[in-house]
Amino acid sequence: MSQTSRRDFLKTAAVAAGAVTGASIASSANAVPNGATPPKRVTQRTLGKLGREVGILGAGLGSVFTRSHRSADEAAATLARALDAGVNYFDTAEGYGPSEELIGPFVKQRRDEIYLVSKSGQRTEAGFRRHLEQSLRRLQTDRIDLYHLHNLRPNRDADLAAIEQGAVKAARKAKEEGLIGAFGVTGHSGADILMRSIEAWEPDALLTIFPATRPDAGRYEDELLPMARQRGMAIVGMKTVRHARDADLAGPELIRYGMSLEGVHSVIVGLDTPAHLDANVAMASDFTPMPPAARAAMSAEVQHALAGHPAPWDRPGYVDGVAQA
Repeated sequence: MSQTSRRDFLKTAAVAAGAVTGASIASSANAVPNGATPPKRVTQRTLGKLGREVGILGAGLGSVFTRSHRSADEAAATLARALDAGVNYFDTAEGYGPSEELIGPFVKQRRDEIYLVSKSGQRTEAGFRRHLEQSLRRLQTDRIDLYHLHNLRPNRDADLAAIEQGAVKAARKAKEEGLIGAFGVTGHSGADILMRSIEAWEPDALLTIFPATRPDAGRYEDELLPMARQRGMAIVGMKTVRHARDADLAGPELIRYGMSLEGVHSVIVGLDTPAHLDANVAMASDFTPMPPAARAAMSAEVQHALAGHPAPWDRPGYVDGVAQA
């Protein structure tokens, strides 16, 4: 595709995103007059074999959220706006700085409406259990719906048998005790380590990256996703937007790309401003998946636009939780 047509493609997407933002902000008032159209709510999907209904747009509560919200009151206002729009999948982690403590008061207030997700980066049984107990206290709840083993990496986590006798054992015990509803794995360091962990441990859920750039030569989409889908796993995408922050690309369309992949139940996005939230809610309401041909074209365009801009998680020294989207 020519440089001119590429620029036209990106410009059109950006204009469309801006139009969505303006329209959604105008309709986001809490009070709805009699006879008026209620605020938009995102489309819901069932989380695989877990059977829970969640919004296809999830709330990412890592560094994007914590930088934008300095108090529990600020956090509660944004979280209420999201939850009222059907964004009920709340993704946090023990390692996301003040995130769990920030959202804890709101979680306590509206716990039954929230699908609550957290994570531990510990690999030992005692360490994983310690993190889980800390998460429960900070989140002011007696249960977490989904608790992940956070950020599997091939150079650190090659001994899956040892991890199974450690953190995975702790997760299974916590599930039996009712402290967690499900156990999952996360990662963005190649599809292979995640596929190996699924074969070895049979977790309930998967959180990984499905950006339009199709990293790892497309293996996340072409191999990992079908594997998880065949097992009925809950499948959640992440980092659909973060990869493109150095280029002029339309966030809602990048998120829509991930939501359109067969088997993906929700895509978490860093929750920062009401404007971004409203734009994404508008896109994810009465959701229309992106056709395969359009996804392929978008992937080619985005890869071209981001040439020379490595994803943050591919840069030396990256630690998930310090930068998350």
